Amino acid sequence: MKEQLLARIQNVIDTDAECSLLSDWEKGFLESIQEQVSRRGSLSQKQLDIFSKSEVKCTPEAIEDAKSWTQLYKSQYRESALVVAHYYKNAGYFTGLAMKVLENPEFVPTRQAYKKMCENKYAVKVLETFHATPLYAVGSTVVLRGPALEYANRRLDGTPCLVLEILSEVVSAAKGGKQYKVLPYGDAMPLVFEERQIKKCKPNSKKKRKTKTYSDVPF
Repeated sequence: MKEQLLARIQNVIDTDAECSLLSDWEKGFLESIQEQVSRRGSLSQKQLDIFSKSEVKCTPEAIEDAKSWTQLYKSQYRESALVVAHYYKNAGYFTGLAMKVLENPEFVPTRQAYKKMCENKYAVKVLETFHATPLYAVGSTVVLRGPALEYANRRLDGTPCLVLEILSEVVSAAKGGKQYKVLPYGDAMPLVFEERQIKKCKPNSKKKRKTKTYSDVPF
């Protein structure tokens, strides 16, 4: 019984090492019960139930599905994962998963982990912002609006700013979160603002003087 249980646990560990089917918590749990079985020879019923769930995830069918997901992720979903990972790196949620996505090009999250991080309502808004057509082109002139003026201590109130770059990184799930690097006229240091914080710079319209005609001259 002890040897059979150890063999089952080791099989799940080896399968996961090849296909990455389990969470970090499940991996730690397997190591823990493997040590316990080696020392005591048995597990509690609750531990056996938890282990069985991990074992089910490592069936031949699950392995084939994981391999299929790996190919699908790399060809279709990795770009979205990178966009959302940049957002969550700054937002402070899913931080561990986000850093793995950003730092390891070979890392493939499980399908479930991808869905949790990249298909929630905030991630969907971030991806919509990423794919949205920019309202302001590079080379156009904008001015700051609303809260952005307070951010800049109102020193840029009405100052035209040249759009230098449209940034790919999205750090806000709010509407209009696409980021722009702009250079205020007369400044040497570019600033970064979101689309919702800027607006098109309209040239000052000069009032035309009314030219008096002969009929306008009183007699």
